Amino acid sequence: MDYLDGFSRLMAMGFSWDPERELLVRRVEFAVEALQLSAKRLDWPALRGLSSTVPSGVPLSLLCFDLETTGLQRGTGTVPFLYGWASLSGDCASVVVEQWLLPELGQEQPLVRAALDRMRSAGLLVTYNGASYDLPLLKARMVMAGVDRAWPATPHLDLLPVVRRLFRHRLERCTLRAVEERLLHLEREGDLPGREAPERYWRFLETRDPDTLREVIDHNQQDVLSLLGVLERLVRHLELEGPQPTDWLSLGRFIEARGDLEGAGAAYQRAEAISPAPLDRAAALRRGRLLRRQGRSTEAIEVWRTIWERWRDPEAAEAICVDQEHRQRDLEAALRTAKEALREAPVGWDQRFAKRIWRLQARLGPSAGSSTPLRSLSVRSETDRPWVDWLPGGESYQAWLALRRGRSRSGSGRGAGPDVRFG
Repeated sequence: MDYLDGFSRLMAMGFSWDPERELLVRRVEFAVEALQLSAKRLDWPALRGLSSTVPSGVPLSLLCFDLETTGLQRGTGTVPFLYGWASLSGDCASVVVEQWLLPELGQEQPLVRAALDRMRSAGLLVTYNGASYDLPLLKARMVMAGVDRAWPATPHLDLLPVVRRLFRHRLERCTLRAVEERLLHLEREGDLPGREAPERYWRFLETRDPDTLREVIDHNQQDVLSLLGVLERLVRHLELEGPQPTDWLSLGRFIEARGDLEGAGAAYQRAEAISPAPLDRAAALRRGRLLRRQGRSTEAIEVWRTIWERWRDPEAAEAICVDQEHRQRDLEAALRTAKEALREAPVGWDQRFAKRIWRLQARLGPSAGSSTPLRSLSVRSETDRPWVDWLPGGESYQAWLALRRGRSRSGSGRGAGPDVRFG
């Protein structure tokens, strides 16, 4: 097939020559309603909830971007041969998709220049894994193609990290294809896997047959349209439109990171009520920490008490001890809670509670210890070191730790070394 025949067949596929930009351009327009998108969810007030990179208070010019390349790596030998763009029209009634094709290797300078101009004119650039792949690759191509221009300062929203934070708990993979199937309920029929795109382009360069690229072009078009679909789906998720029980914890974490503490607390409370284990416990702990961070001590202690009664979580017991000692000024109650927690504490937490008990007993005096010493003590010892009445191993917390370390180094399991028990 000769070059002119191949060019005419590209025209038949919808490409035309743009003499001003020196590009082969394919342009297709879709009605927003036909794509089942909500324009109001793609405007800046709705998108601000997703990321602080979204500019506020100005009309938002949204631009989705995706590349098809000659390889899957970002090395200097990888060349983008198809640039895909999707944007909302001025009246938000339609979505315009533009695709730019590289007809020959070594002729990419006009595409790189045009891509920089296109990004610079946008209010927000949206990609999927673009921060790690598409944009670094485009920067590399600027150097290779000799394009000496400043990189656009356009705000960039990469949807992959957002999807991971909100849905990793129920997505085995967070690829765009997996998100389409699980979140958008979209199944591509006869779609070309992206990994096969490079081979198709090499075949096109060899045969000049545009039909070898038809499925690549369709794949790229669906990718940029899916970016808009994923974007709207994320907004709906943050508007609490039908989240699953397992979603509430990740929603709370995401909302808290965005600074909405009241909304995060409500999400954690919902997760504690309906999420399966262990998400319910994790959500309750997050809510307790959040209330403590807000200085809402009375509400926080109720949450910590619930956690301790329901799950016997050592973090909750420690929070109760702290509240009893420092806010309620009830050292005896704090001591009782610490001793109760020590009996059930896992490794690591046991030392924390032991140290707390030593300190509390020292503050309370000899009356806080056991009435029956474990060994003969002088009056001075009983007065100055009341903890030796109940905890064996020496007259200091450090001595007890040394005893535990010695027991661990004996290497004979649970029965080795002195029998250290706590009453």
